[in-house]
Amino acid sequence: MTFAQKLPVSILGAALIALGTGQIAQAVLLVESESAVVNLDAKEVLFTIDFNRVPDFFTVDQAGRQADSFQYYVEADGEFPIFRGSPFFSELESIIRGEEINVAGDIRIRDVFSVGPLEPNSGGWGKIRGSVPYSLDGTVLKFSAPLQFIGDSDGLFSYQLLLTEFGGSSDSVENKSTIASVAEPNFALGALTFGALSVGLRRKRKHKLAPSPVNQYDSVKA
Repeated sequence: MTFAQKLPVSILGAALIALGTGQIAQAVLLVESESAVVNLDAKEVLFTIDFNRVPDFFTVDQAGRQADSFQYYVEADGEFPIFRGSPFFSELESIIRGEEINVAGDIRIRDVFSVGPLEPNSGGWGKIRGSVPYSLDGTVLKFSAPLQFIGDSDGLFSYQLLLTEFGGSSDSVENKSTIASVAEPNFALGALTFGALSVGLRRKRKHKLAPSPVNQYDSVKA
């Protein structure tokens, strides 16, 4: 089934989730455009997502799931498909968790595999590698993170960006990072304004919205 065929099913699912959680149904959360632009001099990467509507990261349901959320699955070798090998997540390097914004107001980056007892709010993933602030200007979200946090060294990595609504998948995009052509004196500050790097935003291919094994893993392990 194509993405276009799956979309009405996704919208219906989002509406049912909203009714079940007592929330007012609104347009399903989608990615209009997104990018991951690396500044090699600063060894940082700027992530940008332009949503189709303003996201709600702070309303949660009885299970603690955010009304709107996102999660990046980072593959440091830059290969596709993102999920391959055994165990299923063995090729991933790190998880970027927009799902934890409601906890402390920042974006946490975690190891893939947990060692010992699960940490609260981890979704079943590993320990926190670091956390970073974000900015949200209307529908556009931006945050920058050290390459060390995501487990990459050369700035060339692949990733899947997954959007969810109360734990249910609403959109998914796969892409690769790009290297910034213009160095910024202070990337951590300049990145939030994005400036000339905004030309790096471009539409990437969509993927089927069938129930994701990754999303099921979150639900089971949370």
